[in-house]
Amino acid sequence: MHLHHAMLAAAFLLVSGRAAAQDTPRPRTDDARVPSGLGALGLHFQVTEPRGEFAANTNNGFGLGGYVLRALDRDKLLNVRGDFSFVSYANSRRRIPLAGTGGLVQLDLRTSSNIMSVVAGPQLLGPTGAFTPYATVLGGFSVFWTESNVEGSQNVNSPFARTTNSSDAVWAYGGAVGSYLRLTGGNFPVRLDLGARFLRHDDVRYLTSDRVRQAFENNAVPVPVRGRADFITYYLGANIIAF
Repeated sequence: MHLHHAMLAAAFLLVSGRAAAQDTPRPRTDDARVPSGLGALGLHFQVTEPRGEFAANTNNGFGLGGYVLRALDRDKLLNVRGDFSFVSYANSRRRIPLAGTGGLVQLDLRTSSNIMSVVAGPQLLGPTGAFTPYATVLGGFSVFWTESNVEGSQNVNSPFARTTNSSDAVWAYGGAVGSYLRLTGGNFPVRLDLGARFLRHDDVRYLTSDRVRQAFENNAVPVPVRGRADFITYYLGANIIAF
């Protein structure tokens, strides 16, 4: 089953489960406290899995993400979520000589290809308790860029030369499914947040490791690939009720 089909099914199950849970009155104790509260913050580690033609050109990416969650109704069924994420899907380092030194001074040429995404949308929570599933619809934008910099081979300071080889900003849309698992109680409960997010980008320019290598070997300007770029982000982190 495709991920977007799973998201629709998860949203239906969340609403059905929440309605069934509300039919049975229960005391509002600390154990029954809804995970979203009025607002929550999250931070997670992420691994991306490229899909479709993007998978044919790139490998997995790694990075960090965060989000803000705000309840919109009294029962905290409907929330609004804003996500920010950064991943790097290609990195390389090449040793090159400094011109005019006869190879006595070596430099490091580093190239990294990255994706930054900023998306937001409604999030539905399922039945509350120690384990709470959720489903989210998201839309926003992503920036794909590749940059190269040069630094001394034993340099501990900032690079002394930097170039952006390619950059493109495009619309992004998709959704996420996941669950919260409560770890601690108290006024600021902490939950384990485990989920997956799918983002689609219909037309974007980006560089691949092969295009960067070809440009370096031919002493030429790298030519970006252009096309659709979809990927799934698997994430694991913490969610904290902050307000």
